[in-house]
Amino acid sequence: MKITYTFRHMDASDRAKNHTSEKLERLERFEDREMAIDVVFTAQKFEVEAEFKVTGAHGSFVVTETRPDLFEAIDVGVDKLDQVLSRDKAKRKHHKGQQGTTPHEL
Repeated sequence: MKITYTFRHMDASDRAKNHTSEKLERLERFEDREMAIDVVFTAQKFEVEAEFKVTGAHGSFVVTETRPDLFEAIDVGVDKLDQVLSRDKAKRKHHKGQQGTTPHEL
């Protein structure tokens, strides 16, 4: 998994990078191939926005979360991303008959 960080209107923080990479480790179970994740942190007046762009073999997904606390935005954003990737993987999985085939191959 390749993770790229961008900080807009705020200083780069190793603590935020480490926290994000720890949370994003659990997303490896959704892809069997390499994923690229672009994480953009943007400071607004009284809030911080965390944007996650995931590009993998099965498509691209974007999740944005705005919260007053950076780490809260990271946690909620990764939870949302987990749900999106889980839903996508469930759609790709063939639940009946031959387990090794996909629905369009039947």
